[in-house]
Amino acid sequence: MSVRLSSTQDYASLLDRYDTWMFDCDGVLWHGDRLIDGVVEVLEMLRRKNKKVLFVTNNATKSRKSYKGKFDHLGVEAHVRSKDEIYGSAYAAAVYLSSVVKLPKQKKVYVIGQSGLEEELHEEGIAFLGGTDPADCTLAPFDLSNFELDPDVAAVVCGLDTQINYTKLSKAFQYLTRNPECLFVATNEDSTYPSADGLLPGAGSISAPLRYAHGKDPVCTGKPSSTMLDCINAK
Repeated sequence: MSVRLSSTQDYASLLDRYDTWMFDCDGVLWHGDRLIDGVVEVLEMLRRKNKKVLFVTNNATKSRKSYKGKFDHLGVEAHVRSKDEIYGSAYAAAVYLSSVVKLPKQKKVYVIGQSGLEEELHEEGIAFLGGTDPADCTLAPFDLSNFELDPDVAAVVCGLDTQINYTKLSKAFQYLTRNPECLFVATNEDSTYPSADGLLPGAGSISAPLRYAHGKDPVCTGKPSSTMLDCINAK
């Protein structure tokens, strides 16, 4: 149940109650490239009180390194590597595979997604195929008779992919259905996401055809899934 804070004492009590504060980014810290008033002051106050500050986002097209650039550009303090404070759904998917399910090092991931997701998988030491590979970013008809299953692929990870096509969906479907042990992971289930000019289909819309064809739901590593918290705790 939500409670309206109406006094200085209410705010002080709320601050004392929690040691860790998690913030969404788009619409909470900024709108597009415009910082929301008061953000820097609130975050500085939390740090002065020795609170742990974390930033979470379902944007799976960017890596933490890319997101750090935006924080720096807008003048918002945020750390990666020295102490992880930025958690995107792409990073959560990579951590889920490396630290939660502990994917064996020799195994690979088939990716439906963009370079940010690939970068996070690479940082976690996970080999992958698909994704931005030009061979998969094609509008040519998919020929199943010429497709060879890579036996080392143990998971399919699906994020937002603005170059989604039938080849990527078909390959992912083959890995999921031919190998009953193959994991199905989605970075998030957002049906849409806000662009500067309006709503566009989100990562959940990209994974939807696979969910329907495969008849199974993926493990979601983005907000509001508890899996993201598992990934944060794993680090």
